[in-house]
Amino acid sequence: MGSGRASRPNFAPIMDESRALDPLAVDWTLAILLVSIALLGWINLVSPRKWPLILRSVFSYRLGRQSLRDELDLQDRSLISLLIMACGVSALFATQVAVLSGGAENSFLLWLRMFGTVVGVVVVQVMVLRSMAVLFQGDGGITEYLYTALVFHIAAGLVLLPFTALLAYPHEVGWRGWLALAAGVLLALITLFRWLRAALVGWGEGVPLRYILIYLCALEFLPVAILLEHLRTTNQDLSVNL
Repeated sequence: MGSGRASRPNFAPIMDESRALDPLAVDWTLAILLVSIALLGWINLVSPRKWPLILRSVFSYRLGRQSLRDELDLQDRSLISLLIMACGVSALFATQVAVLSGGAENSFLLWLRMFGTVVGVVVVQVMVLRSMAVLFQGDGGITEYLYTALVFHIAAGLVLLPFTALLAYPHEVGWRGWLALAAGVLLALITLFRWLRAALVGWGEGVPLRYILIYLCALEFLPVAILLEHLRTTNQDLSVNL
């Protein structure tokens, strides 16, 4: 005869199996999200004025001279931290899209590849814009647009952060594809607005339209095409290896 006490069902194996089968809810994803949130908390503690500055810089017609002179500096640790956060979150979103669209394995190595690509694009843009200012022996709005582009990179990271968290957790929901699509649409709108700001800065400084178009093709359209192509080839390579 039994002891008269009903045995309690053990749901732990089922939960572990469900977690193991989820391609996006992995431990390193949670670590990246926690580090990103921790960076935002640290910046909010040491430099709370960055938030109204970023908001003002994104939605204003032009960056003010005071912002360029006193508030935006590539040697500012809080600005660098925001850029690192934005690159990490953008790389995480690209990784999640690769997994959802192509069946690629969600791995930390894949995220590192995406992160290196995003950082490389930002670094190249900064170096080329700085070189143009020296080469043409004048500013012509280059410094203003350099910081405008950096602010928009940060804004994209901030917008994508809640989407990357929702795409990873909880894994029971079936609307990840719609979340990724919504995030992609917002990212495209941010990118288009950044290109519009590039044209506005150039026109405001009297730069000929042909030079503005050359810049947009070389340093705006081309990096986006490279990122999309890298995402596509990464999808194909990883799908073949699986």
